Amino acid sequence: MIELATEVGLLRRFVDDLDRTSPRPVPARADLAAHASVEREAARLAWAGRIVDEYRSVAVFSELLQLLTDLEAPFAALCAVHRLIGDELRHTQITAQVVDWLGGASDLSIDLSFVGLPTREPDESPARRALRIVARELVVAEEESVYVLVAYRDATTDPAIRAIFELVLVDEVRHAATGRALLAELWTMCDRGLLAGQTRAELAQVMADDRASLRDGYVRSAQGGPGRALGASIERADLEAIWRRVD
Repeated sequence: MIELATEVGLLRRFVDDLDRTSPRPVPARADLAAHASVEREAARLAWAGRIVDEYRSVAVFSELLQLLTDLEAPFAALCAVHRLIGDELRHTQITAQVVDWLGGASDLSIDLSFVGLPTREPDESPARRALRIVARELVVAEEESVYVLVAYRDATTDPAIRAIFELVLVDEVRHAATGRALLAELWTMCDRGLLAGQTRAELAQVMADDRASLRDGYVRSAQGGPGRALGASIERADLEAIWRRVD
């Protein structure tokens, strides 16, 4: 687990700069003592898992930035991905903060050294990898995460935890939209002969398969249980209600 505490000094200025990009203020430390211990523990474990999820996005988008830099993508595209990395760093810190509210992580093993980057195909070109990361990790995964986060937010009754979901959702909605804009830009580069190695039909099928797989996984994990008020559990009906609204 990386050190999230920040000391006064030059590097602290960059943390403060990043904090100022938050679309909403981070809620003050919440007192969650009114919730039963079993509820708090379930939530603590769920939010600890989200630290890894958010940090994985930092790693994936950092690779994407390197790929797009090497491909000499437009400046605006590079700026967009740079901002996404910052957002995901903030989310990593925010989720760790919630774990702290719920009792801390000193007894947990949160290993960020291997966060599971997208599988690399044999002889995959930088252009093809960039295109597939944008399509699969931004357009599909970020969009589906929005729907799931809405379900968790709607199930959450604790005001501070709900505010955290709402803050993250503002970013995630923008990320999904950014993914579609970046995908369009990459297709334009393909049409101009700057990128090659991927057809629209092939990628559309990969994206459809990914979306179906993600939803299947979300359904299997939506089994209810303790911690619902603290953002730890939802039921299948919660997800299906969201999907009916967007499909």
